Amino acid sequence: MKYFLTTLCFVLFFFAFFSPIYTQHQDRITQVADMVGLIAFWDFSTMNSDSIWISHYDESVVSQPFLVYLRRIGNDTTYKIKEWPYSDNNSIIKIDTTGPFGHAVRFNRGYIFGEVPRAQFENTPLNIFGKQPFTMIAWVKFYGQRHMATGIWDEGGWNKYSGRRQVALFAGLFQQNGITAHISATGAASYPQSTISGSQYARERAIDGQAFKNNEWIMMTMTYDPDNNKVTAMLNAKMTPLNLTDPVVQDVYRYETERAANPYDFSHPIYSPRNFLLKYNGYNYNDDYVYEHRLRVALENHKLIYSFEGDTTKLADSKFRITCNVRRNDDSLLYDSFIFEALNGHPVDMPQEFLVENGDVFMTTLEEFKDNEWQQIGTDIERQVLEGAPFTFGRALGLGSENLTHGSQIYIDGVAVFNRVLSKDELQSITFINNASSVGSKDQESIQRQDAFFLSQNYPNPFNPITHIQYNLTQPQNVMLTIFNLQGQRVLELVNDFQTAGSHIISFDASTFSSGLYIYELKTDQFVEHRKMTVIH
Repeated sequence: MKYFLTTLCFVLFFFAFFSPIYTQHQDRITQVADMVGLIAFWDFSTMNSDSIWISHYDESVVSQPFLVYLRRIGNDTTYKIKEWPYSDNNSIIKIDTTGPFGHAVRFNRGYIFGEVPRAQFENTPLNIFGKQPFTMIAWVKFYGQRHMATGIWDEGGWNKYSGRRQVALFAGLFQQNGITAHISATGAASYPQSTISGSQYARERAIDGQAFKNNEWIMMTMTYDPDNNKVTAMLNAKMTPLNLTDPVVQDVYRYETERAANPYDFSHPIYSPRNFLLKYNGYNYNDDYVYEHRLRVALENHKLIYSFEGDTTKLADSKFRITCNVRRNDDSLLYDSFIFEALNGHPVDMPQEFLVENGDVFMTTLEEFKDNEWQQIGTDIERQVLEGAPFTFGRALGLGSENLTHGSQIYIDGVAVFNRVLSKDELQSITFINNASSVGSKDQESIQRQDAFFLSQNYPNPFNPITHIQYNLTQPQNVMLTIFNLQGQRVLELVNDFQTAGSHIISFDASTFSSGLYIYELKTDQFVEHRKMTVIH
C-alpha cells in the first residue's frame, strides 16, 4: 500500500509539475509546424528512426523533411548524433531544457555545429535564391562569442571573388549588439571595387537597432520581400529602425546622409551558384563617374547581362567591352575568348561551348575605349563555379584559416524557414520568449548554486548507451535517484542509499531501454528535482 501511494504521488506530481511544461513545449512545436508556407522547422527533439534530427514542413511546399547532421571544422564527415566521436568539453553534445521548445542544442564555434548537406535541398525551396520571399527565424541563446546563428553562408576564405553566401542570421557584427540579417547577390564580397579595409567581406545586411544580452533567450528573425526590395532584421518579433552606413558602402557611394540599415534596400537577386553577380574593380566615382560595373552570369539560361550604376550623362559617350572565357582544369573552353560590347541592361547569349560545370573557373575582364585603344579596367576576375553551401547551424564556413575557435557559442532551440514574409501578428504569436525564462528557471538556479543541492543535466545528452548524472549534497542524507518514462512509471532505481555530503556522479547504461525521452528524479530528505534525458539507439 505504501509503494502504491508513493507511486501515485509521483504520478500526480509528474502530471502537475512536469507534464504542463512538456505539453507547453509540444503545443508550441505544433503551432509553428502547422503554419502555412513552412519549408522547414527543426525543434531538435524530433528525430527519425536513425536518430537524426528532422524538420517539420508544410506538405504543400516540400515533400520530405531535411536532416541535420553534426560537423566539426577540419573534418568533412557528417555525423549522426549517436555516431558523434568527440567527447572533449568543447565538443560534447549538451542540451538546455530552459528554452521555448525545451530541447536546445549547444553549438560551439568550429568544435561542434549542425549541417543540412547541400545535396538534400539543392532543388527545393530551402535553397533560397533569386527573388524568393522568405522568413528565417531562430530561437537561440548566445552564451559567449557571437557570430552566425543559422543560414546558407560560406565566406570563401574572405577572398573578394570567392564564397558561397546566400542568406543568414548573425549577431555581434559591425560593432553592434543586435541582430544582423546578411544577404548576398555576389556570393562573395559585395563591393570588390572598394580598396579600404573590410572590403573583402560581405556588406549587404540589415541590422536591428535593439541590443540584447548573452545568456537570455531571444527570437532572431530576418525577412526578404522582393515586392519592395526590403530585408528586415527583428528581435523578438519587433523591428527597431537603425540608420548606419557601412564604411565600405560609403567608400563606393559617398552618401551625404546616413543610410537605413533596418530595413535595408536590396534590389538584386540573391546569389545562386548558377546565377550570380560579378562586380569589376579598378574604378571609383570621383575619377570615373561609376559606382559599379556589374556582370550577371546566368548559367541556367545561358545569358550574360552587363549593367552599370553611375552618372549616365557623363558616361554617354563611353564605350565598354567585356572579355569572357571558362577554364576547366588547365584548358580554356574557347580557343579565343568571347568578346562583346557592354550595353547597359542588354542580355547577351553565351557561346554554345560555355557548358559550365562545378569546378570550372569563369574568367572575365572589363575594358574601356580611351585614347583610341581598349584599356583594361581593374584586374582579371576569376570566379570558380562550385556547388552551393550547406545550411548550417552555429557556424559559417570559409572563415579564413578555419580555426576551431571561430564561430558562435550558442544554444539553438529551434530554426524555422518559410517561403513567404510572415506578418507582425504571426511573428508575435510564435515569439514565446516572454514565458521562456520561467520554463526551467528552477533548473538554472540549481545549476548556478554550487554551494547548495543541485542536479545537473546528464552528460552526454542525447546518449547511446552510457550517460552520467551529477548531483551535489550539502549534508549527509538519504538519496533516491530514479528513472521514469513519460507515463510516470518508474523504470529503474539507480540509487537508494544514505550518502555523504559533496558531489556524486552516477553512470547509467540504457542499453536495454527504447529510444525516447525519460525523466530522472533526485529525491533527498530536503530536495526533489527532475530533468529530462534522451536515449538514442
